[in-house]
Amino acid sequence: MLQTNSEVLKMRNYIKNKMKDRLTYCHEWKNSVDIYLAGKEVTKKANEEYYKSKPLLKLILDIYFIPYNMLRFIRYLRMAHEYKKNQVEIKILMRELDEKRKFKN
Repeated sequence: MLQTNSEVLKMRNYIKNKMKDRLTYCHEWKNSVDIYLAGKEVTKKANEEYYKSKPLLKLILDIYFIPYNMLRFIRYLRMAHEYKKNQVEIKILMRELDEKRKFKN
């Protein structure tokens, strides 16, 4: 099937716009994760401060919640993995868009 120049240009523009949308989404997701991690750090510091005066309670709760804390840690590792993948995707999308920009000029 033969395509006209205008159809090819429309498809290129469509793909370029979809890549820009994806890049925007990746940046927004990264910002959301950064905010989430900052909140987790504050919570962690608050817990450390609270349990300084209650070491026995902390020990008992840590032992009781071992299975739950393991699951939370695994979820954190998965999120860290997704975060790194997102960073790579951002780099690739930016490189692809730069190439398309150079190709156009």
